Amino acid sequence: MAHLRFGGEHWTEMQTVHYDPATKHFFFSVESRAKLEQALPVVTGLSVDAVNARLWSATPTLINIEPTTRCNLKCWYCVGRHMAQQDMDSSQFGRMLDHFPGLKTIALVGEGEPLMHKDFFFMARQARNRGIKVMIISNGTAFSASVIKKLCESEVAYVAISIDSVDPVQFASSRIEAKLERVLGGIQKLRTYRDEHGYKYPKIALKGTLFEATKAHIPQIVDVAKAHGVEIFESFQPLNPMHNYVRIYPKDKLDELPCIDRVMARSYADVPYAHSQLKPFRQFCEENDIDFFPKVNANPLRKNCNETWIYSLLSGDITPCCQIKTPLSSAWNIFQHPLQDILHDPDYENTRFNLWNGFFPDYCIGCWKTR
Repeated sequence: MAHLRFGGEHWTEMQTVHYDPATKHFFFSVESRAKLEQALPVVTGLSVDAVNARLWSATPTLINIEPTTRCNLKCWYCVGRHMAQQDMDSSQFGRMLDHFPGLKTIALVGEGEPLMHKDFFFMARQARNRGIKVMIISNGTAFSASVIKKLCESEVAYVAISIDSVDPVQFASSRIEAKLERVLGGIQKLRTYRDEHGYKYPKIALKGTLFEATKAHIPQIVDVAKAHGVEIFESFQPLNPMHNYVRIYPKDKLDELPCIDRVMARSYADVPYAHSQLKPFRQFCEENDIDFFPKVNANPLRKNCNETWIYSLLSGDITPCCQIKTPLSSAWNIFQHPLQDILHDPDYENTRFNLWNGFFPDYCIGCWKTR
């Protein structure tokens, strides 16, 4: 299902079209064409010349940006530790903002620790000076007194901290070179400084990765995190089963893969408890006018991907998903092209259309959406 354009100017909404894998073309059935032309005579005889697969939002307001692939930890399941260790060119950051009119929220996330970028606060201030909210995901190990002060002063709206376990040994076994005591202590210092100095932000959230041995630990993690100042529950997820992640896992960890569905089921079962103790992430987004979640559903007839991701690699290359770590098209670089040009590029629209309707490319192999 998609919005379709005929003859260069006539748009039709939510049309059902068919796909021929052999020719990679979309087409109407005779019956569908007849019904459409009866309802909208102006398109009679015209061919489809554009597909709007951005059904979830014609004017996106949120972008996920990878500021760095550098990190001070060596988590065994992180693909970032196998990527070139680089920072985004901060001199290009303003150009990115110029190329995205209507932008309301930036999530500085990815395969690195955002606070390791030497110009992180310069970029955060650039965004805030334009009225754009800034969100980050952090490993929580870099909360020095000066960093805490700058997070509050620069009005970073949201900091999610990754905590995989509140057992120090299990925590250290996945988040290699991190100490649980340091992370919890940093959270407490951030919350105390923010509240004592009268700052509204950053709000502090909890997320993490679960394994077979820790799949029942969400209530315990929530309780400890709340006691140290966390106030929002974002999400917990199992090990990432996508092919480009699995290839980097140590051989002695591959026995975690058959447990993924069981781990996910248990994490879902514990969400009500988490929401009884901490504010749900969706509620935080609604209260702060953050368009993080899809506004409509994708094709209900097939497994599909209705994620609203507009994800920028540190190179400025846009991908339709945060799990894709290599550029897909030179025409999709937000340093070089306005976002609307990228979104209206035929190849981008076709990619989004395919994901929306469950025609998954090879780089999606293993993803939860395809299971």
